Amino acid sequence: MSSVTGQKEHQGTAQTQQPHPVHSSDASVQAPVKLELDGVRKSFGSRRKPLPVIDGVSLQVREGEFVSLIGPSGSGKSTLFHLIGGLLQPDGGEIRLDGRIINGERGHIGYMPQQPALFPWRTIEENVVLDREINGIPRRESLDEARRWMARAGLSGFETAYPHMLSGGMQQRASFVRALLSPHGLMCLDEPFSALDAFNRSEMQAWLLDIWEETRRSVLFITHHIEEALLLSDTIYVLSGRPSSVLKRIEVPFPRPRREEIAESPEFLALRRELTGWMKEEQRKSREGTGGRSV
Repeated sequence: MSSVTGQKEHQGTAQTQQPHPVHSSDASVQAPVKLELDGVRKSFGSRRKPLPVIDGVSLQVREGEFVSLIGPSGSGKSTLFHLIGGLLQPDGGEIRLDGRIINGERGHIGYMPQQPALFPWRTIEENVVLDREINGIPRRESLDEARRWMARAGLSGFETAYPHMLSGGMQQRASFVRALLSPHGLMCLDEPFSALDAFNRSEMQAWLLDIWEETRRSVLFITHHIEEALLLSDTIYVLSGRPSSVLKRIEVPFPRPRREEIAESPEFLALRRELTGWMKEEQRKSREGTGGRSV
């Protein structure tokens, strides 16, 4: 049904065993590696009393691959994004983009947060081109491109509107277009649909699938929603509770182009049950204070 491997737990070092799939079901597996995390560690607090949050996470995102991270609340998923984006410096390990170490460097990724984070004093099209503007791309070129993608996002006629004039779903589309138009080859999406109701979430998932099928950008996607991860992803990494490490790497076996109807298939339902079981076990361990470690 799927290719699933476990990652060997390590004991407080940056050395982890990179999980290897049993078989490859997608051509993107053969593509060059876009992003690689190798034994990344991060703690907060003081030297005397550190709070380990990430404990040797290793993962890859290849060119044109859609990769999702799932794990218990508090497992450090958003912290990983802050590390990849250069907002935080890892305590150990390496973050490589196109083979180059970028630890602590900013300005290398397109980012979409949980909330749209649109500036209220800028129009929608001005918000959409912000990243390109920061990177020195000519305004006229950026606006032409923005309007084309805004039309694809159902935002025609709202180019000069302000964020408060749009619904939550429309603001999320604008935020996604901003990330899509970023000049960077990697997009990091941090639970972008978590604030939407079930209907709008389903609509946004279908829309994102269509857009991604066309652009095939490299994507690292955080979600708590197992069905969403299975519907969208080529590869899923399951993180343990805090301090997090990679427990499982799943190659999603369903062919592309992928449609919502796949969620009703026996294979999809079986893999969802399997993932749900792992997540419940990790949540139980987190409540008991054992994290992803055996006791």
